[in-house]
Amino acid sequence: MNTHVFLITAKTNLHVGDESGSTFSVIDKAIQRDPLTQLPCINSSSLKGAIKEFCVHNTENLNIKELFGSDVDETGKTNHNDSQKGNAIFFDAKLLLMPQQNDTNLFHYITCNEVVEQMNEKIGLFNENTHYNAPQTNNGRNVQIVDTEKFSNSCSDDNLPIIARNVLENGESKNLWYEQVLPAETVFYAIIREDGDNLKNALNGKLIQIGANATIGYGYCMFNILTL
Repeated sequence: MNTHVFLITAKTNLHVGDESGSTFSVIDKAIQRDPLTQLPCINSSSLKGAIKEFCVHNTENLNIKELFGSDVDETGKTNHNDSQKGNAIFFDAKLLLMPQQNDTNLFHYITCNEVVEQMNEKIGLFNENTHYNAPQTNNGRNVQIVDTEKFSNSCSDDNLPIIARNVLENGESKNLWYEQVLPAETVFYAIIREDGDNLKNALNGKLIQIGANATIGYGYCMFNILTL
């Protein structure tokens, strides 16, 4: 089974909502976070669903059922007469680089050594002889290594954008809520395993929508294979 590591760069604001948690802050709809580190992430089920949606509508010659498994009905159940497990394995997308405002050229990236070490630990589970070194630049922007506390604070609830959303009825507000987003240019890494290179070839260099609010331009992410 082949192991592919993708860099996923949000080209627009990204909201992949955490439907399982509750919050007592001003945030009505929070983003998904890793339960151990509390850093932003994209859960594997959300990632798989977005990739499947893209592949169904934008690729040819892919065996969708073989890769992703059988569909479920509206009750969440699979027809046992047509049940098949998908061959592809999707892991959570983990935060790698956070964009930060910069007075000289709009923004730069930050990361921390612990995040890079955890990334290498996960990659090493499947490819022992591969190693990722944090780059000095990414997409032409400088990358700075900061301490773990500063990196965590950069994506805490206090520092991520919160956008007011509203539903109007005849010009009158009927439902005001506050939604947390990750800013454009946030970079994740994701591990996908498959028999062969079908998904690797189908996703590399493609723009894929992940999460909510596609109709207002949220969640459009560029997938690029990481060469280690």
